[in-house]
Amino acid sequence: MIASDYTIQKEAERIFREVLIDGDRLGLPDSVKELASKTTFDATAISEPYIPCPLKFTESSASLWALAATYGNAIAKDRFGVDQSVVVNTDIASLFLTSSALARVDGKNLSDPSIAARYIKYDLGKMFIEPSRRLSTNIYPTKDGRWYHTHGSMNADKVLTMLGLPLHDGEKDEKKVIDRFCAKVKEFDSEYLDVLENDHFRQAGTICLTPEEYKKSPQGKAVGDDPLFLLEQSSQDTLPPVPWPKNASNTFRPLEGIKIIDISRVIAAPTVTKLAALFGATVVRVSCDFQPDMGPLLVDGNLGKRDVSLNLKSNEGRQALEKLLEEADVILDGYRPGALEKLGFGPTYVHELAKQRGKGIVYVRENCYGWKGPFANRSGWQQISDCVTGVSYLQGQFLGLDEPIVPLLPNSDYQTGVTGLIAILHGLNGRVTTGGNFLASISLNQFNSHLLSLGTYSSSIQSALRAQHADLHLRHYDDMINLVSKTLKSLFGAVPHLLKPTYFDSIKSNLGGEKEEDLTHVKSVATFSETKLGYDVGSCFLGQYEAVWP
Repeated sequence: MIASDYTIQKEAERIFREVLIDGDRLGLPDSVKELASKTTFDATAISEPYIPCPLKFTESSASLWALAATYGNAIAKDRFGVDQSVVVNTDIASLFLTSSALARVDGKNLSDPSIAARYIKYDLGKMFIEPSRRLSTNIYPTKDGRWYHTHGSMNADKVLTMLGLPLHDGEKDEKKVIDRFCAKVKEFDSEYLDVLENDHFRQAGTICLTPEEYKKSPQGKAVGDDPLFLLEQSSQDTLPPVPWPKNASNTFRPLEGIKIIDISRVIAAPTVTKLAALFGATVVRVSCDFQPDMGPLLVDGNLGKRDVSLNLKSNEGRQALEKLLEEADVILDGYRPGALEKLGFGPTYVHELAKQRGKGIVYVRENCYGWKGPFANRSGWQQISDCVTGVSYLQGQFLGLDEPIVPLLPNSDYQTGVTGLIAILHGLNGRVTTGGNFLASISLNQFNSHLLSLGTYSSSIQSALRAQHADLHLRHYDDMINLVSKTLKSLFGAVPHLLKPTYFDSIKSNLGGEKEEDLTHVKSVATFSETKLGYDVGSCFLGQYEAVWP
């Protein structure tokens, strides 16, 4: 037991009110601030920290959800005249951080052979099939005594070539594979390896820094003052205000009638639009069936979306996207910085297109490092952000190790997703009140900087967490699959009541079976007294819809 008056709910409420609402860094409208008192935190949820980490994952998640729900409440009041309260459940705020791992299809987990057989075809890089390719994404020691996170992305060819390793081998023993990577990475100085991987091979990778080193780094200094998201209104157009759509159901969801194009993969950016769909938006996700994708993540990540496959390098694909843009209210860019610009669909063109039609668009872009500084154009992932900002070093220290450990859940991915939802609500609200085009910029590093600013748990809480998870043993070479698996086993062993059936919803989905199946997923963290959050469609795999708005 933790001998203090600290509770998850108290700290989540403090962050929500003092940091997010009263902190004034996000430029929130008065209508949102005035409704903050209508948002409370469920006192029946677990009150003592239980996730084995030193940082406030649960509290941060719950407070961001509180802000998103409060903003949604303000919009619902404006649109539908509803006067309501909101309750945020901190237990579900924790479960949300590992949503993809908790999804079930007709009661089967995603590793069940009958389910895995349906999505393995998207693993074009064979990252799930061959341990030597999967473990190319991991932390290894360097020649100069540092730690470096290589990242194979969804195709490990470049990393393996860089390290002088075979592209494919039959080795199934993970320890032998890890030893081989450790030996190879140790041939390089960390700074040379950082330039080699990022600038020469154009792959993601980073030296693992402490929080202090990151703050002093050129990239840390460049984005150190950035808030959770940046929202810029175009100063070069005079587009009129756009009222909220008139079509509405009796669910009073804040984003009903809003049309969003999602061009993204993996977790962070797809979570933005998954939550927007929960809040009522119509989402068309643009995928590409000849590029690799993370099949297991699609099951939960495509909730509420209509997936269309387009080749944006072809005239046909570009014309189809142009047609969708004619009616879109929001477009989400989750690809490597500059990728959509090269295809002709960057913010400058999209906003000019909006001027031609006389109706503004909110362009949301997500990356790893932030949108200024020397690393702004680098490719990156959750693990990269966690390592470069120092979050991974804190996790290792918490476990009593002098080595970085990637945080045990894809925390920064999912919480960046909530941040993106808030940015969409803020941008659309601006379009309603002042008109114009908006550019919203979010990043994993912006979120991690926010998380670090909240501080760590006290030494007594950290000691209690280590005792609670005494059998959890992790090392630098545990990749995300092992980390999540080991963590959930320990977590649900220590706090089995976290897995309440009432914390899950289900929806019929078309996931490649002979018929529609029940997809069980983590339910909304926020519950409104009048608004009924929910999805209009279930989940799906790639290209199951036509490239038209419903």
